[in-house]
Amino acid sequence: MGIIKELVEYSKLVWDRRLTESTGGNMSVRANNNTIYITPTFTIKHFLEPTDIVMLSIDGEKLEGDKEPSSERKMHLLIYKERSDVNAIFHAHPPYATAFAVSGEKIPINVLPEAVLLLRNIAYLPYKMPGTQEFADTFSSELKKGKDVFILQNHGVTVVGKDLKEAYARLETLEFLSKVVLILKISENKVNEMNQNNIDEFLRQRNIT
Repeated sequence: MGIIKELVEYSKLVWDRRLTESTGGNMSVRANNNTIYITPTFTIKHFLEPTDIVMLSIDGEKLEGDKEPSSERKMHLLIYKERSDVNAIFHAHPPYATAFAVSGEKIPINVLPEAVLLLRNIAYLPYKMPGTQEFADTFSSELKKGKDVFILQNHGVTVVGKDLKEAYARLETLEFLSKVVLILKISENKVNEMNQNNIDEFLRQRNIT
């Protein structure tokens, strides 16, 4: 599968799995050091076609595509410039994770092994106007710390990965964890986190320290 088709398939999956709404969300993948592919603005992702995808230079110049690139392109470009290990980005509005973004409450990570593996590096960013350079710039310091998951106050979430598969896995795992935690809170049950010994052993088994 070509990289453009793969981007389209994962973008459709985000919408079909209800990880974003209406025309919300935007996704991209690094083509090479100088170019990226990104979803167009104001598009329902379920109906995306490969011909809808826009190619941008790493400096934001439109190189290919008939449609306008996502209004959040400044965020995508900054992330790729800051982190050479990032090759895919998903920005979306998953309802349960976005509930935490609105409330400002931190999401407990040490609840599920998969969450520990994929969501260890979460950053919580203050609200800035979406689509602006000011919004993009809020990512900079946390990216340099190696953060891979960003909870955006009163907005949504952004996740990054070494490829589309990893970025998507982070997004769906984040939403699943958020749903589990909120169900427990609503039902007034305790959120029991794993102890540190279990976490350390789990990470050791996967050669992660």
